Amino acid sequence: MAGQCALRGFLSFIILCALAACSTLPTAPREILDERTGVTVTVVGAPITFSGQTAHNFLTLVAIQNDEQGKVTAWLLLYRWYSFYGARQAATGADIEELLINVDGRSIDLKPLPALPAGLPTAKDLFVPDKSAASLNAYATDLETIKLIAMSRTLTANLPNDPLGGSYMLTDDGRPALEQFVEHLSAR
Repeated sequence: MAGQCALRGFLSFIILCALAACSTLPTAPREILDERTGVTVTVVGAPITFSGQTAHNFLTLVAIQNDEQGKVTAWLLLYRWYSFYGARQAATGADIEELLINVDGRSIDLKPLPALPAGLPTAKDLFVPDKSAASLNAYATDLETIKLIAMSRTLTANLPNDPLGGSYMLTDDGRPALEQFVEHLSAR
C-alpha cells in the first residue's frame, strides 16, 4: 500500500516536471495576414522585458517583420511602461527615446522612427503590456541585428537621453523565442 502511494507521488512529480519543461519552451513566431492589403506581419513568439532602476519601470521589446508583396522590413517595437503610474508623458525632442541595446559588451544604437509603421497588427498580437498604459516607439532594424540580440550571452538596454535614468536589466528572457523568429524568417 505504501509502495503504491509512493509510486503515485513519483508519477505525479514526473508529470509536473514534464509540464514545467513544456511551458518553458519558446513560443513559435506568428504570421498575421491582413486580408485587405495582402501584407503579412511575422511577430516573435515572446517578447523580451527589461526592468529599470526602480521596480516599477519596464521596457518590452518585440521583433516584427513586415512583408508587403516581397518588400521586407524588420522593426523592433519598444513599449515603455510603469507598473503603477501609467504611461510616461511623451518628451519633447525626437532623440529622447534613442535606444541602446548592449549585446555582449557591444552597443547597438537605434533611433526611433518619426511615426509608427502603418498597418501594425492589433495590440493583443504585439504583446502590449496590459498592466498600464504604455508608450510605444518603433525602430528600423534588420534580421542580422535581431539575430545578434537573440544569440547574445548578456543583454541590457539603455535609454541614454532619459532624465530619469535609463539603464534596464533583463527580466523576462525572450531570446529563445527571438532565435526561433530568426530561424523561421531565414528559412523562407
